[in-house]
Amino acid sequence: MKAIVRKLTFFAGQIIRFIYYSYLRMNGIKIGNNTFISLGAKLDTQFGKIVIGDNVHITSGCVLLAHDGAIKQMRPDANPRGKIVIGNNVFIGVNTVVLMNVTIGDNSVIGAASVVNKDIPANVLAIGNPVKIVKEI
Repeated sequence: MKAIVRKLTFFAGQIIRFIYYSYLRMNGIKIGNNTFISLGAKLDTQFGKIVIGDNVHITSGCVLLAHDGAIKQMRPDANPRGKIVIGNNVFIGVNTVVLMNVTIGDNSVIGAASVVNKDIPANVLAIGNPVKIVKEI
């Protein structure tokens, strides 16, 4: 009986994830193949664009903000619309925030609770607030 419940739960989760990914794609987010986005992640493209590569893992609590409404208060001529690009084979740890106009290179790992406010090159481990590169992979 437990095995049946486990299989039904897994199947229901897959259906929910399919609906969630479809919703994200309808909102203009490009999602690569074999990519996992936690149902607890928030991808906000209200005025921006997000492109996610293949084999990416975005964990629970992550927030991707492709826009910044507050910038108009500080600089009326600034453009609040931005873009986030996440390369292939990237892992983004729990509760990480990725801000607009950031690119994360292929094969990089972003540690938990980081704030990514600048571009991250390929093949590195980056952690912290603000994010810092700590090691090449």
